[in-house]
Amino acid sequence: MMHALKSRGTHRRHLAAGLAAAAMLLPSAGSFAQDGAAAGQPPPIAIIAHRGGAMLRSENTMPAFRHAAEIGVEYLEFDMEMTADDRIVVYHDAAINLDFCQPDSGSAVTIAAVRELSFDQTQAFDCGAGVRPSYAGSRHITAPGARIPELGEVLGAFKDSDARFFAETKIPKGSDVDPVKFAALLDAAVRENGLEDRLILQSFDFRTIDALHRINPRIRTCLLGVPRLTRDYLAMLRQHEASCIVLSHDEADRAEIGRLQDAGILVFSGVADDEGAWHKYVTLGVDAIFTNDPERAIQFLQRSGIRD
Repeated sequence: MMHALKSRGTHRRHLAAGLAAAAMLLPSAGSFAQDGAAAGQPPPIAIIAHRGGAMLRSENTMPAFRHAAEIGVEYLEFDMEMTADDRIVVYHDAAINLDFCQPDSGSAVTIAAVRELSFDQTQAFDCGAGVRPSYAGSRHITAPGARIPELGEVLGAFKDSDARFFAETKIPKGSDVDPVKFAALLDAAVRENGLEDRLILQSFDFRTIDALHRINPRIRTCLLGVPRLTRDYLAMLRQHEASCIVLSHDEADRAEIGRLQDAGILVFSGVADDEGAWHKYVTLGVDAIFTNDPERAIQFLQRSGIRD
């Protein structure tokens, strides 16, 4: 696997160099050319659908993940919180957000932190009829009636597909969530669905990263927020035995990304939703573009000749 990763890293750098040269001559990415990927191999730059593609469908819901899978993204990205009865649900905010989650009519459930609600109580909210204001727009399609999914529901629904998973642990500040238990529950769900080689755990909370590595080193882990702590990215990755990092385009240059890739590290972009940012990440040679708008990101890569 390490040799394959290094070969793909070299390919991406050659591609990035060509794109950089082309960018000096052309006004847009429309005529960029790919130097050719082997048939049947993954694209040189994958697409990660942030929260399932939050600009297109209700975030972190099954309709969002189904749509992302249908359009051909490589990674379904989602957030995870733990309920009061220690079940992992796919949800971003520490507390139920009324912007896009409303209690069912006649329900006695109260708005509270996810950690203060049982799993059954989290199912009393419609999280598909509304939209977070930052993701609202003419292309967003709501999904009235969509519930907060449990982790196992998401993994089970796509275990027979080609989709990979990029899952983030969320432990709110001051929460009593045990990071080791969180990691153990995640591991159990991943093993149950046979997805140890298709899920990457990401987190700003490196306690869950460390715990999962001790429990099951086969599952890949990814560090978030490293530039806030150090610019020696490889040292931090090795300290936590992680093999993936998320970096914004102003946090590393092409040479730095190449060094990480040669060391067997996957480098994913920061969340980016416009062509200008996608172009920057293509030029840097990242392994994947992380976006709320996977439809347009795929179209951009297709026009650029990077993707079929």
